[in-house]
Amino acid sequence: MLKICACLLFYACSALAHPHTFITVSLDLNETELKVRWLFDEMTSQSLLEDFDTDRNGIFSPKETEAFKKEVFNDLKQFSFFTHLKVANKSVPLKPTQLFLWRENNAFGVEFHVDLKPYVHQKKSIGFWDESFLCALSLEKEQIHTSLPYTLKEVDNAYYYGYLLEFL
Repeated sequence: MLKICACLLFYACSALAHPHTFITVSLDLNETELKVRWLFDEMTSQSLLEDFDTDRNGIFSPKETEAFKKEVFNDLKQFSFFTHLKVANKSVPLKPTQLFLWRENNAFGVEFHVDLKPYVHQKKSIGFWDESFLCALSLEKEQIHTSLPYTLKEVDNAYYYGYLLEFL
């Protein structure tokens, strides 16, 4: 009986895990650089715009961008920035080189760049998901801009909206 109760409690807690933030992902990708763009849902955007567009002009100054980087973006390193790079089937930690913020209508946007030069001519895959279940990321073929041949797959796991690009 105790085992059954423990199982029910585990599954009940798992059922409560669901995303609170929805992010539309778009990509620009070539052999040497990955540019990832996130556009946040309306509710999250409202909070982020309020917190980081401190002068309310819709344009993010270097000071506002640095505050976002320090208070939010750097903490996402523990989640690999929801962007999972594998080279030769080995996980590679991401090291974003540039960060940009923008406002698109009432949505908050983030763009970051990743240098892929060290991995030129190597087999790569790039996945997008959040293992904490707090964010749901969506990615459609129309949002992928690259001349490199690839396949796009939904990740077969318990994550919300997990996607994997495998480069041929």
